[in-house]
Amino acid sequence: ALLFAASLRHSSPGFSGRLFVAVPQPGPLWQKDPSIHNAGVLEALARLNVEILPFESKLFGQAYPYGNKIEALHALPEGEPFVFFDSDTLITGDLSEVPFDFNRPSASLRREGTWPKP
Repeated sequence: ALLFAASLRHSSPGFSGRLFVAVPQPGPLWQKDPSIHNAGVLEALARLNVEILPFESKLFGQAYPYGNKIEALHALPEGEPFVFFDSDTLITGDLSEVPFDFNRPSASLRREGTWPKP
């Protein structure tokens, strides 16, 4: 998440939106605390103007980490458009060049040829 934030700030310096890092909170669905505790990482995220967005794992937790993306959506500000990136994404260009259409949401700009070929 820190590399994502740094690459966004570097490659898209005019980005004026809010940047959240959604962080699951400890609870019965996690064997270990999944939240961020590293002070250096938290300080670096703060310098990059990242907002930590805590959320509760009610259904998925550790058993199905990908499902936590669904639960993180509930923590986003209601009624505001958003783009969801995985934390292992690197931004290499200006996001203002991506033709986001918030009036017609989609999951990806790449709609064909996305399944692996056996």
